[in-house]
Amino acid sequence: MVLEIPFLKEISVKFKLRYVEVNFIFCQLLALAFSYFFRWVLHPRRTSATTRHLAQIIVGTIVAFIAFGWSGLIHMLLDASICYLMMLTISPTIVQRYVFVVSMVYMSGVHLYHQLQNFGVFNLDYIGPLMMLTMKLGSLGYSIHDGMTKDEEQLNDIQKKMLTKQVPSPIEFYSYIFCMSGILAGPVCFFTEYINFIEGSNFRKVIRDEKGEITVIYDDPSSKWAVISKLFITVLSALVLVILVPKIPIWGNVDAVHMNDSSFLYKIGYLLLSIEIAKSKYFLGWVFADAINNAAGIGFSGYDKKGRPVWDGISNVKIVEFETATSLKTLIENWNITGSIWLRHCCYDRVPFQKRLFTFILSALWHGFYPGYFITFLSAAFFSAAGSKVRYSVRPYFLKSVRMKQFYDVITWFFTHLTLAYFIAPFTFLRLQPTIDYFNSMYWFLHIAALTVIVVLPTPKRRTKVTEEKLEKNHNTGALNGSAHTHVASDMMKLAVNGEDKKHR
Repeated sequence: MVLEIPFLKEISVKFKLRYVEVNFIFCQLLALAFSYFFRWVLHPRRTSATTRHLAQIIVGTIVAFIAFGWSGLIHMLLDASICYLMMLTISPTIVQRYVFVVSMVYMSGVHLYHQLQNFGVFNLDYIGPLMMLTMKLGSLGYSIHDGMTKDEEQLNDIQKKMLTKQVPSPIEFYSYIFCMSGILAGPVCFFTEYINFIEGSNFRKVIRDEKGEITVIYDDPSSKWAVISKLFITVLSALVLVILVPKIPIWGNVDAVHMNDSSFLYKIGYLLLSIEIAKSKYFLGWVFADAINNAAGIGFSGYDKKGRPVWDGISNVKIVEFETATSLKTLIENWNITGSIWLRHCCYDRVPFQKRLFTFILSALWHGFYPGYFITFLSAAFFSAAGSKVRYSVRPYFLKSVRMKQFYDVITWFFTHLTLAYFIAPFTFLRLQPTIDYFNSMYWFLHIAALTVIVVLPTPKRRTKVTEEKLEKNHNTGALNGSAHTHVASDMMKLAVNGEDKKHR
């Protein structure tokens, strides 16, 4: 049961909002204020790492209680503590498997309980933070395994970046779990990066002068404009969510009158519009969370060509890249970014065969057990397969001139976003019957078109081993730089086209 604060309850009633929505915004505003306090008052130059850890634990725990009540706080503590005890007691050669499985099973049990009790989703309850906790615990287990049992020559770039040489101390571990800036909506800051942030080494530079004397300085650029711009996007997203989403809901696509009486073109238009404005919910949560992390000093990735600081090192969505994408692959690369890194770190780079298939299954299980989730992911794989064939067979004909290439980009942009809207709707419907009714009302037209493409067009040639190794390097470099994320989610969707996975180095 969430603790209801009277003045927040009054706001929710006055503006006809759910209490959990007002409570979420209030907690995120607390997190934003604390982030500035943490960065400038508890700066690592004048504050010990222990003090900074304790501050994160105390404030993070309080906000978790306000946001989720005792039930959410206990679930997070119990799940994290069980996994931490395993990290302390089980051999690092196998601990990653136990931690990963236990955290997934715990989260899945909560998913199933909520589903059986018909609690619904999108309630801003502790399910979301528990999903992010699963990412933290699983990645930390593998980081300990990599750091304590393997030579660095055996690791790829992501594994090297994340490896941990020893089990964290209790204060480090629980500070990481209850990190204030990411406890409500992410994005997940992986453990090694988090420790660098706490200790200030992400900004610390060591300079040796001509006499050989060493000076430690802090290159600590302002995140003011990054935070302001992201808060502006947050406000716009909130306005869209409050004003437009209730008027054009996704559920309108399965309204009986709409399905039976509306023309096909009207259904397409309504679908595109309802999905587009529904994205505001994710933009609000994720971009707001990005701003909070940037305010705390997390996410600095260097300087651009004009010498301006860039704060996209930790993010869950890149809106411009997402909205201008001309392929499903690019869409996925710029959506739930840290989730894709987790999938790669804990699954794709670990399983010896059928990498994409197992990663796809893990991604589906991580979201829950509603039929709509699995239908969405299966459809995404299916359409990605068709898209790969179109790109392989058709795109070369449009590269003969700039004008033809621009025309091709416009067409693929439209169909990419139409396809996304078409197969993502069941993610909201959840249940099987409204999903079937929805596809029946749309005559399964894109499924039929995609099946025709898969049957008629030739299959792309398989990559050589050298090409695979280059792509592997690009995957890892993009995920670490935060500027060109290339993720396993797009790869796993190509399973139907590429067939059997090739072995990586």
